Amino acid sequence: MAKQRKVRTENAAKRDLVRLCSFIALLLAAVLILINTILRWCGIEIGGPIIGALTLVKDIALLIGIAFAAWSFARAGGKTTTIIFWVAIVVYVASAICGLF
Repeated sequence: MAKQRKVRTENAAKRDLVRLCSFIALLLAAVLILINTILRWCGIEIGGPIIGALTLVKDIALLIGIAFAAWSFARAGGKTTTIIFWVAIVVYVASAICGLF
């Protein structure tokens, strides 16, 4: 008997991307919080390009992780919630790139 090959749908691929981005965001957030807390206890303030880049990757992964679920909600809610969704996405991306939070 031949093995049946599973067909991977676009929705399954999207769910895997959301899961991966959510995992990356969680992992980077935990590591950054732990490093910042330990170094703050030692009296060292940390910053610089490496921490900034890791924070940006975390913020983008978090955005991807939550954007798909938020989009499905906003699309079902009508035009007003869709506009609010896009405004929130633009504000989030701008603040992540500019380092406002």
